[in-house]
Amino acid sequence: MSGQTSTAEEFFLKIFKFIILTIMSLTLLCAVGAIGFAAYPYIQSPKAPAPAQKAPSQNVGVDEFLKQLKPDAPKQATPIENEEKKVEPEPKPAVVKYKEEAKKIFGCDLDSIKQAQMTITDSGEDTVEAFRKEIQRIADHQTADRGQPFATDLVKVSCAIFLHTQVIDYRKSHQDADIFADAINFHIKAWDTLKDEAAKFEQDELHRVKQEEQEENMRIDQSKQSAQFSLLVAAGAFAIFMASALYLIISAIESNLRRINSSIVKFSEVRAAEASVNSVNSVESSA
Repeated sequence: MSGQTSTAEEFFLKIFKFIILTIMSLTLLCAVGAIGFAAYPYIQSPKAPAPAQKAPSQNVGVDEFLKQLKPDAPKQATPIENEEKKVEPEPKPAVVKYKEEAKKIFGCDLDSIKQAQMTITDSGEDTVEAFRKEIQRIADHQTADRGQPFATDLVKVSCAIFLHTQVIDYRKSHQDADIFADAINFHIKAWDTLKDEAAKFEQDELHRVKQEEQEENMRIDQSKQSAQFSLLVAAGAFAIFMASALYLIISAIESNLRRINSSIVKFSEVRAAEASVNSVNSVESSA
């Protein structure tokens, strides 16, 4: 009966050891897989977003101005002398600038007047100088920040307007039309509009870059948190693996001790049997 009990115990112990080995294999695979899964997020670095783009270059065109030459269309009503004086009065500039630009604009206007067969107005040095000062006031206005590019573009656009065939024809039929002031004011507003659009475009680009950087940093943080969780899973699986291994070691020690004990018991039984046989033989020999 004792032998059958021992055999049953060993059988179930083998089954349990097989289950433990299976658990150990699964936990070891889980630990290795979790470490591999956690390694990639940890070596990642934020990807740099596309750099902020500069606003595309745009030039003031004359098409919008030409549309205003229609008889029923409204024209620029604000004279050039009042442009931006409502914002902030400024002292007269001391540095003489934009003299050549003023001369070129007046020259184009004079050619347009001649081709339109209009009466030539005063375009002497005093008029050119007054216009030059006005250009300098508008171009170098502190809050507007237009500068030399504005003056250069003003020459190009103004001459394109004055010498356009549609403008010349319009001047022929409208001798009293103030095309000069209208053209200058048109350029000021168109230039400022394009400049504001460019500033908004570049501001949006900076905002885009900042937002993409934040999103990328958030992605990296989430990846690292996921990696930390994977490492915790790997640590737990490895702990289960080590506990199972420790159990197997203890189980192996118990099995060896059981075998040693069985051997000792058998050896004792054999020695007792031998002693009994020897005793019987001794009695028979004496008889």
